[in-house]
Amino acid sequence: MKSPAASCPHGAAQLPPPRRGFLFFLRRGAASEKNACEECGETDDLRVCQTCGYVGCCESHEGHDTAHFEKTGHWFIRPRVGSQWLWCYGCARTSNEAINTLTHGSPHP
Repeated sequence: MKSPAASCPHGAAQLPPPRRGFLFFLRRGAASEKNACEECGETDDLRVCQTCGYVGCCESHEGHDTAHFEKTGHWFIRPRVGSQWLWCYGCARTSNEAINTLTHGSPHP
């Protein structure tokens, strides 16, 4: 994976702040109750679209997360559970600005 971008021109800093309450560490930005890929039913390595909450499997499976981006133009995904990284398709990398926005509620230099 490429190193994080210092600044994302696709709007990472405008993502909503972390959601509070139940499952705080798992839900940031758009969330989804779905526990399988909406296209193929895969249950491992799921990514959530941070614009609409669509759940798709990653490229190590069928790549429906990327197909969703190509269809909709929604720039950002993150793992459904676990890791805190956020991927910007426009930058083709994780974004420090996006990560800071999601983990702290506002961008940090």
